[in-house]
Amino acid sequence: MRLQRIAAVFGVAAVLLSGATACTRTPIVAIPSVSQTAGDTPLRVGTPAVPDGGVPLEGELLANVYAAALNAAGLSAVVTPEDAADPTLLSQLESGAVDIMPGYSSTFLEGLKPASPAASSTTSAASSTTMSSAAKEPVSGSQVLDALKKALPPNVSMANATSAEDDDSIVVTTVTAEKYQLKTIADLAKVCDKLVFGGSAEFRTKDRGLSVLASDYNCVPQSYEELASTKSELLLALLRADVQVADIHSSSPAITDNALVVLADTKQVFRPQTVVPVLSSKKVSDDVTGVINKVSAALNNDALTNLNRLSMDSHFGSMSEVATAWLVEVGLIKATS
Repeated sequence: MRLQRIAAVFGVAAVLLSGATACTRTPIVAIPSVSQTAGDTPLRVGTPAVPDGGVPLEGELLANVYAAALNAAGLSAVVTPEDAADPTLLSQLESGAVDIMPGYSSTFLEGLKPASPAASSTTSAASSTTMSSAAKEPVSGSQVLDALKKALPPNVSMANATSAEDDDSIVVTTVTAEKYQLKTIADLAKVCDKLVFGGSAEFRTKDRGLSVLASDYNCVPQSYEELASTKSELLLALLRADVQVADIHSSSPAITDNALVVLADTKQVFRPQTVVPVLSSKKVSDDVTGVINKVSAALNNDALTNLNRLSMDSHFGSMSEVATAWLVEVGLIKATS
């Protein structure tokens, strides 16, 4: 009954949200019937570290969505916690300590450590292609995914990527956008020195942060305020006009909920962070991969934003319950009593 209650509440919420999940998804799709022998070790789904500035619970939520789908398919799956020492869990995938890891394409690519000279050459080539200066070579989401697929170690493979991303986004309020006629970061550069920027401490120092706005867009703000997104400090400062420009990630509900304007990154200076599951090739069968791919097909930008919105509301229960209710809502699994 608890699941039905959560699913019903989710359904009401979805109608209230713009781009409601229930109204935009394909008809119910039956998850393939797969079995697991009693006593088998459960499949372990890792929790990814969220990109700096992203919604804090997003990684835990993603892990629970994939685990809930596998459990609904007749498997036993458990979520393993985030590891600060190994945020991509790539080493644990290679060792077999983790079987499935939903994560972020550019973070995965940056975190790869080659195990052999041949792998080193492959990874180096991939990195030089995808991580070069945005001014010299723009990088698309598909380019990063292609490079990641080629650079993964032998025992790790990539399932189908989602169409959801968690990217750095330069945003302003509608008032600021109208005042300065802002649509792109290039437009912002013309008035950059008049405005105060806000964002995380890391955005100030990382190579694809404040510095690349200066080098590629000639955009140097009047000043920069280090503000936490976890407690809405950054959002509140933006809405109060204490800062006029902010780095708020694309999957944050704050953008749509407050009608913020995302300035187009026409030079593609920010690395795309496509949500994509990577797998232990030795442990994950084709049937299991098929279940994972069904989840990935349903997870787009609107769905990720709505999931993040629900994860912030304690009314909806645990991350596992929110994940299961979402799978019911999009028709991937059926509600049970």
